[in-house]
Amino acid sequence: MRPARATAAIQGFGNVGLHSALFLYEKGIKIVAVSDVSEALHNPDGINIPELILYYNLNNKTIKGYPNSVAIKHEDLLLLDVDVLIPAAKEDVITQKNAGDVQARIIVEGANGPVSSDADQILHDKNILVVPDILANAGGVTVSYFEWLQNSLLESWRIHQINKRLEDILEKGFDTVFRVAVKHDVTPRIAAYIIALKKVAETQSVKEVALEAPQYKQN
Repeated sequence: MRPARATAAIQGFGNVGLHSALFLYEKGIKIVAVSDVSEALHNPDGINIPELILYYNLNNKTIKGYPNSVAIKHEDLLLLDVDVLIPAAKEDVITQKNAGDVQARIIVEGANGPVSSDADQILHDKNILVVPDILANAGGVTVSYFEWLQNSLLESWRIHQINKRLEDILEKGFDTVFRVAVKHDVTPRIAAYIIALKKVAETQSVKEVALEAPQYKQN
């Protein structure tokens, strides 16, 4: 998939949706639809995201009435024929009822749980890749950990250091999950569960071995 030829639709224009739209726009991806709680906008020729952000900031933090697009139903945005769909508003917006009509090639969960468990399998059967929230919106939690670590070490990292470390962690996490998903022919979400449960089991085994050590028995 070439960014210059790709299209995207983004549900939600808060902190996650707005910046997702901006970053994709800067990479050359055509953003054909965006929405917030007030309105959903569509322009098949692409929306000028920096212009929309300026309008949003000058219009009481809403995209309603933005002129260079047409208003569509909120639920129709999820069904547009695009390469990338980012539901970044609320949970359970893609369910068993509408999953069969989704046309996107890739869904990236910007919100927490926007794709229901029933819809996950339907999308998987349609060869639609769903990047689960545990990967897609983990950046905030990861950087919060960086903040804690800097405070603990009495250090202050430069922004490029933080971005590079974050990128490394997210790319490694995605690669690991995707490999497990392919290996077991499961959705990336199930693959993430497999990895997580394996880590818990391995940690528990280490604890049990440690407790069997002579020094613990003597005590």
